[in-house]
Amino acid sequence: MAKNTLKLDVKIAKEIEYWIESGIYGEGDRLPSERHLAEHFGVQRETIRKALRFLKDRGRIITKKNSGHYIASKRITFDLNAFSSRKKIMEKTGKATFVKLLTMEVIQVPDKMLKKTGWPAGTMAYKIMRLRYAAGQPEGLERAHIRCDLVPNLSETDVHNKSIYSFLNKEYGINIAKSTTTVSVVNTNGLESELLNTKYSKPALRYEGLVYDRQGRLIEFFDDIILKDRVQFVKNDI
Repeated sequence: MAKNTLKLDVKIAKEIEYWIESGIYGEGDRLPSERHLAEHFGVQRETIRKALRFLKDRGRIITKKNSGHYIASKRITFDLNAFSSRKKIMEKTGKATFVKLLTMEVIQVPDKMLKKTGWPAGTMAYKIMRLRYAAGQPEGLERAHIRCDLVPNLSETDVHNKSIYSFLNKEYGINIAKSTTTVSVVNTNGLESELLNTKYSKPALRYEGLVYDRQGRLIEFFDDIILKDRVQFVKNDI
């Protein structure tokens, strides 16, 4: 009996996913109530609840207390085997993107980062923090460190609402070739929660990595925070 029930709730979940993929329901739309869904599929409400939990675990819907179930925003997909700028990745969702410069300063790279990058002691870097929006909503907090000696005279104007990599290519002839990435699950701190407009200690993904140019030079160390329910990672064969 339990086995048949499981098959039925997954089948219902797949049908609701079809509604989403075919455009019957779009991002932010409210699904029919559990009662109406139970009547539509001719099943008990507990079966509907299981189907909705399945969809929630897959990031397809979100639940608002005392309100109902809504279609979640399309997740940002990162291919762990391919390099692309964060801007291009987010644009693949079909949403208009905007990146706001929060802070930019020149610092001496701390010892902890020296160990991760292999940069020599005393290396100076631009510390850049930006907030990326998609469809008017904050999607990710970007924290980049770029070596000053490779890109002298970088200014705030150069990194506000622009692709940094495109600018580096145009102005400095730097061609970005590859990156190495580490993904870990974290909880947002106070500042991250405020900037991303979410609750304190919200589950998030820390997207940390190194970016190299075609000459094999390490150009950037980045450390991004993206809300867990906004992103998915894939690993395509290459």
